[in-house]
Amino acid sequence: MSASSGLLTRFLADAVARAPESLAVVDQDHALSYRDLAAAATRLATELARRGVGRGDRVILMQPNSAAFCVAWWGILAAGAVAVPLNPETLPARLAFILGNCTPRAIIADSALGETVAQAQAEAGQALPVLEADRLAAPAAGDEVPATLAQPPVLDLDLAAIIYTSGSTGAPKGVMLTHLNMTAAARSVAEYLGYQPEDHIFCAIPMSFDYGLHQVNMAALTGASVRAEPGFAQPFFALKRLQDSGATVLPLVPTMVPMIAPLADRFDLSRVRLVSSTAAALHAELIDTICAVLPGARVFSMYGLTECHRCTYLPPEELQRRKTSVGIAIPNTELWVIDDAGQAHRHSATGELVIRGATVMKGYWQNPEATARRLKPGPLPGEMVLHTGDICRLDAEGFLYFVARTDDILKIGGEKVAPSEVEAVLSAHALVSEVCVLGAAHPVHGQVCVAHVTGTATPEALLDWCRSRLAPASVPFRVMIWDAMPRTQNGKIDRAALSARFEAPRAPVAALQPAE
Repeated sequence: MSASSGLLTRFLADAVARAPESLAVVDQDHALSYRDLAAAATRLATELARRGVGRGDRVILMQPNSAAFCVAWWGILAAGAVAVPLNPETLPARLAFILGNCTPRAIIADSALGETVAQAQAEAGQALPVLEADRLAAPAAGDEVPATLAQPPVLDLDLAAIIYTSGSTGAPKGVMLTHLNMTAAARSVAEYLGYQPEDHIFCAIPMSFDYGLHQVNMAALTGASVRAEPGFAQPFFALKRLQDSGATVLPLVPTMVPMIAPLADRFDLSRVRLVSSTAAALHAELIDTICAVLPGARVFSMYGLTECHRCTYLPPEELQRRKTSVGIAIPNTELWVIDDAGQAHRHSATGELVIRGATVMKGYWQNPEATARRLKPGPLPGEMVLHTGDICRLDAEGFLYFVARTDDILKIGGEKVAPSEVEAVLSAHALVSEVCVLGAAHPVHGQVCVAHVTGTATPEALLDWCRSRLAPASVPFRVMIWDAMPRTQNGKIDRAALSARFEAPRAPVAALQPAE
């Protein structure tokens, strides 16, 4: 076995060896075979080396979903460097923080981001070489096409990527992922999803987000191809391209489902055989919607976090009878929960979720305190396991149910309230499109429950709905109706922005009733 077999770049090299002319990635401007992709990645790796980028150096990658993103991703890895993928909508202040935190040697960015990059570099006091990613996918005249992708002088324990978390509760943290972390995740997820060489993956999830990035990795692993879709902000046009592309695999996040449902009957989406969902809870009503608009597709409800990519998946055959479950551990991974007394349980208990396996991150870049809170000694001597900070329930058969983030559990009048329970009840209302339940400080109760909703229901109707289905402490103090939810760069509901829209009332005790 080759010494480089454990490297992520081996996926691309093997794809070239198997089927060099097979389609690797296509966008609105380019269609690259695996040979083309490897050749372009090699050119970039050579250019990075010329600019002094070597083993372990960090390289910022800011590019929309595109063939150029894929070239840059593989090129950075082929140079032995560490990719730091960032959403192209990253603001200068955040980029400046990341520049100072990971001290990269180069930046690869879309040409339209010149002002953002310049402003961030000035703020960070840096002057780095900037390569324009959108020129990378074009073939270079006269270049000799390599027979395969050269493997970098690194080990599978070396870093492949640093992925920065959203930082909604503080400064962004850089999740360190090794080649082994990423190859283990790709192999595990591709196994249970059943990706095939004939598959064409419609990737509208940001490739700067680990869920989107792993579509690129799994495609190379299995010989599948990727349609790099810039986003889903214009769902009509995105669905038209989904139809025309003949895509067979649709990775999505729950917030995309309400955008797809009203338009789906205008398009022929019958070739989609597989749908996966992660990033947030996929409520039962959304599962029903997906099954209705894509009846020929197998639906995988999944759960994970950047620190280990994927924790669980729900086998499609369990979907109808366990809609609220996020499933079982992915292959080659173990999980359990730890209760308030510190006891570990593998079924019939509620507590903090713990993950053991090769997908668990190496730690947070330059942040030993945060690393120590998440990585703790495991059951075997010398190993570390991931304490996720997520409260979950295991049923008698070992199926997992997400309850809440540890920090999200509300304490209302001395009682614990899980926002996910309230969200599930509100999501079941026919006139509710989306819901996000947050806590707000209150001078008497400590906290109150505030429901942020999109849809056509009235606050009064939703409060009545909740009173008939929830314990008194769980009934929202207030329901706020919005035309649209604010979003993070990864498409999730921006909880911090919603919190900023609401300030808990300073009412006397006698007036403390759920508001309209």
